[in-house]
Amino acid sequence: MAIDRRLFIKAVLAMGGLSLGGSWAWETRAEDSGRLIVIFLRGGLDGLFAFSPVADSQLASLRPTLARTVIERGIPLGSSGFAAHPACAPLAELFQTGELAFAPCAGSIDTSRSHFLAQDIFELGTGRTRGASGFMSRAASELGGAQDSISFTSAVPLAFRGTVMPEVAQFGTSRFNLPSGRFLEAIRQTHAGEPSGAALEQAIATEAAIAAALAEGAMERGADQGAAATSGFARVARNMAKVLRRNPRFSLAFVDIGGIDTHANQETILERALSSLSEGIVALRSELGSAEWQRTQVLVCSEFGRTVRENGTGGTDHGHGGLMLLAGGAVRGGRMLGGFDGLNDTRLNEGRDLPVSLDWRDVLGGALQASFALDEAALDRVFPGRPGRRLES
Repeated sequence: MAIDRRLFIKAVLAMGGLSLGGSWAWETRAEDSGRLIVIFLRGGLDGLFAFSPVADSQLASLRPTLARTVIERGIPLGSSGFAAHPACAPLAELFQTGELAFAPCAGSIDTSRSHFLAQDIFELGTGRTRGASGFMSRAASELGGAQDSISFTSAVPLAFRGTVMPEVAQFGTSRFNLPSGRFLEAIRQTHAGEPSGAALEQAIATEAAIAAALAEGAMERGADQGAAATSGFARVARNMAKVLRRNPRFSLAFVDIGGIDTHANQETILERALSSLSEGIVALRSELGSAEWQRTQVLVCSEFGRTVRENGTGGTDHGHGGLMLLAGGAVRGGRMLGGFDGLNDTRLNEGRDLPVSLDWRDVLGGALQASFALDEAALDRVFPGRPGRRLES
């Protein structure tokens, strides 16, 4: 009897993706097709914390607390003048093996500093705050049904709304909501001394830090728009990869995560968040396997960056230009994209933020073109009004 694909996906995801390693696979890959996975970080990531311009003499004075670790123990990123925070060590390794490129000053034309407007502008991909369709739906339409799309989110995101809708696969929240008291202690004792115990303690600490930040007003409620926190992303990424590996026709994929809107206590929160993000991207690489990774591009970005100067509460505020990562076996990595003009006030947007020197529509457009051989006219339909800057191949 025929198997309904949508119901089958929901069934295996309900079991945590554990059955996906079996013999089920209903499609074969179209020849010479690539894959694009978009990881959207809701909340405004401080990219300067993750990948820092340590060669710039002003970094230490602008960020006397937040830059200390990366200045002392950062991992150099080639000759770019940047170093990766130790929490991003797996990403630095991908850079060194030529499987990751980064743009420190990427973003959109939006200057509102509003999470919601900036997120809408990104997901619509038109440079506007309203529209009938998102860029991933339009990209799927341009592929004409030759490829399938999937969104690992709680609902269809704005990026995928339109005439071509994706499968929606939710792995569940990364938040534990564990009981307190004796029951929690019993669970901890059961896992003590095991790898699962260390993971449990890290997740509990991360959730506690996020809860404290919310209580103190250090993070804005609602900026995540329902996206799961980063603490569980490595698990989610492994399950995503299992789905994608067994079903190669899912060539467009989207996932969003949150917990990065750090107005205070940023070092504690972001160290854990970036560690989970890095582990998740490496988990994608491992679980996809060599053949699937070689046809994959993973784009990681946030709606905007943060202020260059740290504030008085150990955090940063909403900014403009931010970090974009492009990883994958199909990426020419080991390089910086879009340039960087330094931290001098005269080089900053409004004297406080990194400027936008690279429009993310051009990066997305380049990834779509490389993955699916879309021509310029098709890219203009996916991203109307895009600057059309070509990246070096």
